[in-house]
Amino acid sequence: MSLSKIFKISASASVVLMGLSSGKAQSLTLNLLESPGTAIPTLINAVQAPTSGINVIAGTESFQGKIGDGTNPNTAQSATYTGFSLVPTSGSTPTLILPNGILLTSGTANLPTSNTANNFSNNLAQPGSGSNAALSTLSGKNTFDSNAISFNFTLSDPKDISVEADFIFGTDEFPTQSVTDIFGFFVDGVNYAKFPDGSLISNPVGGATNFINNPVGGGLYPIEYNGLSQHFTVVGLLNPTLTTHTIQIAVADTNDNIFDSGVFIGNLKGSNAGGGGIITPPEPGPTTTPEPSLILGLVALGAWGIGSKAKRKV
Repeated sequence: MSLSKIFKISASASVVLMGLSSGKAQSLTLNLLESPGTAIPTLINAVQAPTSGINVIAGTESFQGKIGDGTNPNTAQSATYTGFSLVPTSGSTPTLILPNGILLTSGTANLPTSNTANNFSNNLAQPGSGSNAALSTLSGKNTFDSNAISFNFTLSDPKDISVEADFIFGTDEFPTQSVTDIFGFFVDGVNYAKFPDGSLISNPVGGATNFINNPVGGGLYPIEYNGLSQHFTVVGLLNPTLTTHTIQIAVADTNDNIFDSGVFIGNLKGSNAGGGGIITPPEPGPTTTPEPSLILGLVALGAWGIGSKAKRKV
């Protein structure tokens, strides 16, 4: 596998993670958040689908986290991303594909392009970004190095009764740690981010079945985290008694500030899906481009078929 990494130290640094499969390159590009003046609108715009139907109420937006200092990429806690397509090098594990979105972490968004450590950590030059009340209540533990966005909103389509988003959670807490990090997706104060078995999106003891193992030195996926969730869609139900609604997307360390985790999340939009909770969408297979000779052959075959039909009609 060929891996490359590019840093552009500017108002918006970038990191490119490359994977190769069957000769076709796949790439995940991270644009590190390093501009305090535009951090909130950048993240809120990037997390939404192109036609989300979500109307953000001005003045209600908030962000919790560390903005990069523009000189050291490790100081950026958040990023936007494009081209999320992690191709495994072996085995029957899936290619992980996500719509464009944002990365929120409990450490640094400057992720290495391979898994080189069991204890990948960046405490962002303590004091970190502090605790998150919603995640502390959800986990029942103290939280640290929290990274979150929140805002109030309405939906354009009156038939929509929920909002949904696509995500993958990654963590270096897996598989060795009992003190775990946590991700929450709160709509009108209720968390809807849970694994299909009902457990919280964290690394509970005995929760190995919730993660794809990406071992150190194994090179399965070109990313640092030891454990990666499947691609999930989370659906959060709107409280029908409210005229405006709230959303908070958050990740944090629990009980300590080491062993980083992060959530890649995007395609946030209004939805008419009911029930609330997690959906496992079907994963598309690896994409390939037909050889030019095959394309020309298919075109010729189609032209022959059209001509033959015309003759039969005469």
